[in-house]
Amino acid sequence: MNIKSRNSIVAFLISLVTCGIYGIYWVYCMAKDALSVKGEDNILIILLCIFIPFIGFYLLEKKFAEGCAEKGIEHKDNAVLYLILGIIFPIANYFLLQGELNKLAAE
Repeated sequence: MNIKSRNSIVAFLISLVTCGIYGIYWVYCMAKDALSVKGEDNILIILLCIFIPFIGFYLLEKKFAEGCAEKGIEHKDNAVLYLILGIIFPIANYFLLQGELNKLAAE
């Protein structure tokens, strides 16, 4: 589990400048980091996060919460929140997940 801390604001601004290309890379990196907590490398969930974010982030959060529980890391399962935000305001999921990953990277 090697999680890299990233600045969400900078990543978002770079995504704007690159017309979303960096955003795809950012989602890929976050998904890989979140899945690494569980010890998985599920390309289907990563692709869902990129192309159907409300489903992808929901599944990703489920796996992330399971991995945290297995490792004894305190984390609340926010999968339903990710699903609702993914439908209403998808970019919020990026900031929420990156915040959670940054907490783990700091430990």
